[in-house]
Amino acid sequence: MVQHKQRLGFSWQQVLLLLLAWLVWATGLLLVASSAWAATEPALSGKLTGPEWRQADPEAKQAFCRKAFQAFRASPAQSYIISSNVQALTPEGLCQRLDQFYQYAIHDEIPLNQAANIAPLLFSDQPLEQP
Repeated sequence: MVQHKQRLGFSWQQVLLLLLAWLVWATGLLLVASSAWAATEPALSGKLTGPEWRQADPEAKQAFCRKAFQAFRASPAQSYIISSNVQALTPEGLCQRLDQFYQYAIHDEIPLNQAANIAPLLFSDQPLEQP
């Protein structure tokens, strides 16, 4: 059996090691490709302010609102909110609230992450628009 392995030139361990190395290399390529794609995907940071929000791509706004909505729903303070309009909030509704919030120039310098916490409460007496 040992002689047979030597005639083929590779043992099954070497073949397995080569296959594993190829798999790691291919996975690395996929990670590089996906991170390059993610870098071109529109993204908004919570540190940005009103002017950047107003100029942002609608897809970037929606992506930000989905993440901010998850954080809002996971916050302990959310369980104390009694407004039905805030309880019925969706990621799309959060984007509407941020649009309302940044309509006022006085809010321009407030970062998005703070605005996402304030806007749902500030406009809780207004019903959400249905798309």
